[in-house]
Amino acid sequence: MLQGASRMRMHRIVAIIVRHLYEIRRNANHVTNMIYWPIMNIMVWGFFTIYLRRDAMRPGLVSCLLGAVILWGLFNGFQRDMAVGFLDELWSRNLVNLFASPLSVPEYVTGLVAVNAIKVMIGVAFEAVIAWMFYHFNIFPMLPQFVPFILNLALFALAIGVAVTGLIFRYTTKFQTLAWSFAGVLMPLSCVFYPLDALPGFLRPIAWLLPTTHSFEGMRQIITRGEFSIAHFNWGLALNFCYFGLAMIFFSAMFESAKQRGLLVKME
Repeated sequence: MLQGASRMRMHRIVAIIVRHLYEIRRNANHVTNMIYWPIMNIMVWGFFTIYLRRDAMRPGLVSCLLGAVILWGLFNGFQRDMAVGFLDELWSRNLVNLFASPLSVPEYVTGLVAVNAIKVMIGVAFEAVIAWMFYHFNIFPMLPQFVPFILNLALFALAIGVAVTGLIFRYTTKFQTLAWSFAGVLMPLSCVFYPLDALPGFLRPIAWLLPTTHSFEGMRQIITRGEFSIAHFNWGLALNFCYFGLAMIFFSAMFESAKQRGLLVKME
């Protein structure tokens, strides 16, 4: 071992460092891992710490946290699997086969949504059962009231998934990291683990424009007060209609641009 260490040469080590520095400069995935996640972590847990310092004794805090984990898992999983489902076709070189068939884009998206909904529901069911068995948090009696907010989360995840898939169509794997990371951008402003008033005043209007914020505010209201907030549901639904419409327009533009440039064939 010592003999092997004595053969180490500094110029070779420097070459490896330089090689990876070039890779970091040209690969957005490395930048994401290096900068993006640390920033998201400190923002989310920083706001959560402010909330705990102020309202640590609030009743139902643990239930709110476990409910937030389950619903965020649903949102994140649905958004991620929409884009990863498309990437699977790209990685398996099946894209041309699919779109050379009579399959239309709406049929493809509908099929992808259906299979992802099944996958996410299975994952959420496991989370809910584990929370019930090990943490004494039973989400099932509240589930009928949660369903409208779950619907809003799924619609927003679908809109994001469609937009990210459009970017991958147009710019190929350069944007594949968004499939896993885009939901994280929204997490600090979605008020997943803390209420809206834990955010600084200048961020609250931005958070209000996210359907996720209304879903998690509505979830907390159900758990702590046993009341369903029709206002949060309506706001979330109205915003979802806007975002889904914009996502479909964006996807169509990206798909047409990729088709005109012949990128669908080059993706193979």
